[in-house]
Amino acid sequence: MKKIRKSINICIALGILFGLILLFIKLRFQLSKEETMRIYISSSIAVLLISVIINLSYNIFYGRKINALTPLLGEAKYDEYLDKITAIRDKVKSKHLRAIAELNRTAALTGKKEYATAVEVLKELEPRVKKMPSVEMVRRLNLCLNYFYLKDYEEAETLYQDSEALFRKYKENAFYKKNFTILDLFMELCCYGKKEGVAERIQEARRMCPEKQFQEDFAYLEEFLEEGKRNLQEDTKSDVLSRGKEK
Repeated sequence: MKKIRKSINICIALGILFGLILLFIKLRFQLSKEETMRIYISSSIAVLLISVIINLSYNIFYGRKINALTPLLGEAKYDEYLDKITAIRDKVKSKHLRAIAELNRTAALTGKKEYATAVEVLKELEPRVKKMPSVEMVRRLNLCLNYFYLKDYEEAETLYQDSEALFRKYKENAFYKKNFTILDLFMELCCYGKKEGVAERIQEARRMCPEKQFQEDFAYLEEFLEEGKRNLQEDTKSDVLSRGKEK
């Protein structure tokens, strides 16, 4: 509410200043009403265009700074990434850029295995990004993955199913395809129990996603698959022993 009042006060002050300048020009140069109105309209359009250009330039400049940090995630330099993305978040004034910077911070938190903290931040971000489809998609994607890391498979499955329509729009996007490949492997193995052919798919995904940040995902999936095989073997052995005792 304070920010809204501040914005209104700034607009009123600028309006008064602009009106005074226009009045001075009219009196100084003895302009007619028509000439004054033309100057008013032209000046208003010019001010509006300059404001839009400045705002776009500002967003592009900091958007590029945020994107330039992405290689640090691929190299698993999470502490360095956190320091730099947090500095940008604290500096920018744009709500959109602050939300993106905060969302990107959760990727580093996930890399540092601070899953519970990442989940908390991602949940808090929902009201700020839900009207930005691509940003909301990334928020849900990251939240799904963190639920898997916390072994909260029920929450992961519920969120995934609730997000399928949104996810479908971005699954083939080159920038997100690797993340969706890993997410789908988690879904098939941990939620749906589809083990047939998964080992081959994990190896194929490894080749497609050589970045260091993805290797722990593959290690987790392979361990989950092996654990399932061991449990199956133990159950089979126990079943055989039980039948032997019955005889």
